[in-house]
Amino acid sequence: MRRLFVGLRTLACIGAAAAAGCASSGTAPKAAPERPSCESGTLGLEAAPLSRSVRKKLALPDDAAGAVVVEVLPGGPAAAAGIRLGDVVSEIGPAAIRSDCDFDQAAHVRTCEPVTVVVRRGGASVSAVVVPVEAETFHEKGCRDGSPTACFRHAFTLWARNRGGDRERAADIYQAACRAGSAGACSHEGRNLLDRPDLASDAVPVLQKSCDLGSGSGCTSLAFLYATGKIVRRDDHRATPLYVRACDLGDAHGCYNAGLMSDDGRGVPRDTARAVARYREACELGSSTACTNLGFHYEHGNGVEKNASRAFALYERGCRATSCQASNLGGCLNAGRARRDGIGVEKDAAKAAEVFREACDRKPDPDDPGSAENRSRGCSLLGGLYLAGDGVETDYAKGRELSETGCEQGDAFGCFNAAAVYSAGSGVPADPSRAAAFLEKACQAGDGEGCFDLGVASEKGKGVARDRKRAAELYRKACELGFKSACGRKGR
Repeated sequence: MRRLFVGLRTLACIGAAAAAGCASSGTAPKAAPERPSCESGTLGLEAAPLSRSVRKKLALPDDAAGAVVVEVLPGGPAAAAGIRLGDVVSEIGPAAIRSDCDFDQAAHVRTCEPVTVVVRRGGASVSAVVVPVEAETFHEKGCRDGSPTACFRHAFTLWARNRGGDRERAADIYQAACRAGSAGACSHEGRNLLDRPDLASDAVPVLQKSCDLGSGSGCTSLAFLYATGKIVRRDDHRATPLYVRACDLGDAHGCYNAGLMSDDGRGVPRDTARAVARYREACELGSSTACTNLGFHYEHGNGVEKNASRAFALYERGCRATSCQASNLGGCLNAGRARRDGIGVEKDAAKAAEVFREACDRKPDPDDPGSAENRSRGCSLLGGLYLAGDGVETDYAKGRELSETGCEQGDAFGCFNAAAVYSAGSGVPADPSRAAAFLEKACQAGDGEGCFDLGVASEKGKGVARDRKRAAELYRKACELGFKSACGRKGR
């Protein structure tokens, strides 16, 4: 069976949305006050991603992780604990904070139990005990007192609670908070409008305002509309600068998509080195898919020095879920392929089989671009191992079944493998006509070698009617799809 690698992900996606108390490092935390009773607690602060510009401003190394405090709400727990603007949150209780997504999960979805928060301040590690207060009450009061951020968080809580009338109230508060200057509120209001067919066009100016106010996720959402032609006319020259701005603001999905645009030359000249830089930033900020794409470039030496072991590590990283994005199945498949073929890691076909089996069994995830296609590819790759007896016992029946499953779901590699089974009579009677039918599916799905083999079958009349003109057309298509052996060949 042929060896197949999984290529770059090419789907643009809407990004996700986007801190702590202090005593000197090494000193014992102060005793915490008695815990108040509440349903859902808040620390009373906001944090943003550690973008390149923020790391530079704070003189932090390129690999610094965490989330930078951008607002401490007056009268809140963080203010009482001495949290300052510019502090970089690295831990909240047992949770390590590597991104703003980690921060959001740890700071806004918690009980009111006292928690130790660790921040980086001026090169020193500083910790304090912060006692959360009940979020809804605190934010509702802050909103009445005129804080746009408190209004945004109050609306966020109501929306998530989703009891009778809560979402209508939340929508009104989002709108008011947006008008008052909350970038986060504008971003959420814009995305909520997109879910309303009758109001979707109203989302464009709202998302533009959120981007102008400094919301990276707002910029990414707006860029997505221009990149895909949804609601507005498709315009890559508007989409790409918006993705770049989102990236500069620290939005992982904005960086990933900015990388895609440079990779494909959409809205900007094609620039692989720039794409690599954007993928690297996105990967560090929590985009699993960006880690996969970065690994692909390292494996093939595109825009960066070729490094197979680095590629494998990035594929493994892409396969792992982060708080910003689900596991990228393409990364899992590439890590499995690397183990199967010994690329950047010791060869281990049995481990590769485990990876492909898990991929084949995984349900498609809307938060993972291309997960349905990659699931099909996982079935085909596992089928190939059974047919070759590589890492698993040779089992033609399983190999054929898995290959046909992949093919039925649109995977060209599965179609090609199924064609090979019927052509060679591997565990089934040889059947040239069924082999040709699977080659037809492989060719239609964009497999150059499948087109070539179908051309040979057409030229020889094997499983299909002999047709030299058809053979010549198939050879031409195979060449266009990158199968060089077909280039210049004509049906005889």
